[in-house]
Amino acid sequence: MAYELFQNKAAKFSSPQLTIRSGRIAFNADAGDILAKVGMRFAHLLWDDAACKIAIRPVAKADDNAFKVSIPGGKRGGTFSAQSFLNYIQWRASRPVTIDANWNEAECLLEAPLPKEHIGVAANGCHAGREDKRRPEKKSTGP
Repeated sequence: MAYELFQNKAAKFSSPQLTIRSGRIAFNADAGDILAKVGMRFAHLLWDDAACKIAIRPVAKADDNAFKVSIPGGKRGGTFSAQSFLNYIQWRASRPVTIDANWNEAECLLEAPLPKEHIGVAANGCHAGREDKRRPEKKSTGP
């Protein structure tokens, strides 16, 4: 009887996802593949308060606003520390939250809606109806 080698070449498809946990934002292998293709080593975080959406803009070089991305050797997914951003949006989740993301080719952004129940006080917008606790603007005292 002759044996035939089964070739496990099934294509594995899933969607890009972000997971927020312990002050970090992680992206799965599918998101990592997209971000690696555009040369991401650092990330800019963009926040749309009205739509309650986050966007990750991949960048190749560090700057004052960039977050360093860590991708373990041999892995396709990665993570970066985002505690300051999560504090800014008043992120409140007692366990990890995984969110589907979409690649916006035209803008070169990985976009994801965040669950309103985990952000500040949810109302019409993410922060509508609550006092802004971000840094107050300096007021000039004048002469």
